[in-house]
Amino acid sequence: MKNKIIKIALQNVIKHKRRTLFNALTFAANAFALVTLIGMLNGMYNSIYERSIDLQTGHFKIYHKDYLEEKNRMPLEYNIDHPEQVIADIQSIPYFVGAAPRIMHNGIISNTRNKTGIAVMGIEMEQELITTKLFEKIPPPEYLEKNQGEIIIGRRLSELFKTGKADFLLFYSQTIHKANNLVDVVVKGIYSIGFDKMEKSIAFVPLAFAQEFFDMDDKATEIIVRIKDRKYLPQAQVALEKIIQAKYSMLVVSNWKQEASDLIAGAQADYVSYAVIFAILLFLAIFIIMNTLTITVFERTAEIGTLRAIGLETGQVRWMFLYEGIFLALIGAIIGGILAIPMAYYMNVVGISMPAEFKDKMPFPIEAMVSKNVWWDWVLVTGICLVTGIIGAILPANRAAKIKIVDALKKGVR
Repeated sequence: MKNKIIKIALQNVIKHKRRTLFNALTFAANAFALVTLIGMLNGMYNSIYERSIDLQTGHFKIYHKDYLEEKNRMPLEYNIDHPEQVIADIQSIPYFVGAAPRIMHNGIISNTRNKTGIAVMGIEMEQELITTKLFEKIPPPEYLEKNQGEIIIGRRLSELFKTGKADFLLFYSQTIHKANNLVDVVVKGIYSIGFDKMEKSIAFVPLAFAQEFFDMDDKATEIIVRIKDRKYLPQAQVALEKIIQAKYSMLVVSNWKQEASDLIAGAQADYVSYAVIFAILLFLAIFIIMNTLTITVFERTAEIGTLRAIGLETGQVRWMFLYEGIFLALIGAIIGGILAIPMAYYMNVVGISMPAEFKDKMPFPIEAMVSKNVWWDWVLVTGICLVTGIIGAILPANRAAKIKIVDALKKGVR
């Protein structure tokens, strides 16, 4: 009997083509929107996370244990002794790619006409090229040389200062002993990463030069560590922390999630906002199918009475309308899912380049809007549509099941 109920429901869906098309298109639009939005959200935040790892956080950073509490002021006194030895000891961790020592401190840079506060980072160029992607657009002749008074500045700072390669700048800061220090540095290169905030506020000098300038011989304020992929983070972190705890009790490990906690919190807040949009779309779908099936119940009152008269039970009538809701949702989900495939393919493979003026205003680094869809997205969206169809059909199905046979037959078979 169950198969017969399903067959009747399917026949009703096929018979009422206009109603079926209207409801199916509603679900198709929802399915299309959900697949597209899920892909764009996953793609956008995956790109942001990866870009942040590439440019700022690495997969891990190693600090002096007291550094994190005062990280915002970039203290020099809480530092890492013999950073190269630490790097040599951690190379055995799983999926290790590279590590680089750094000195990070604030200062003032000037071209004698203008001045601005910046963060200066002392780096080992060769190790930094392996560990980050900060300098992937800089040609080798512009790489920093060891212990030279050279500096790499961001494109935006270069534009603001009207300063180019080979120009001299004044760099002022204080040493680890709070002594004032002022030197000339020559612009060796200009980096461009499409992230306005960073290009204006961070400049790079050779690590050996920074160690001499800040009186920090063979010291660093942080070590940035890169592994093959962030999916290996748990395994690599366990091994890394084990080595650090065993050999360097004064040091601690911070992973990229801790380093980018504000970024992740912002992403989670955005997901909540988009969840509200999803809920509105689903509510509209529920309302439309509920309204349509309720009208259908009134139109088919006599038909329902006839079916009840020939032996259909109230539960079977209820299931007949529920199956109709399921079929309408399934048809719509299939249509919407198919329509979403070309869009998803384009956005996953090609994406949309971000205009320069838009990238400059973003609070996080992003190169292009690229989606990230997996087959599970279509399964999830189909499931959501089916649940929506069932919810939308419940009230009309209950209304149909409660119709009395005598009252229904009085209307006559149409």
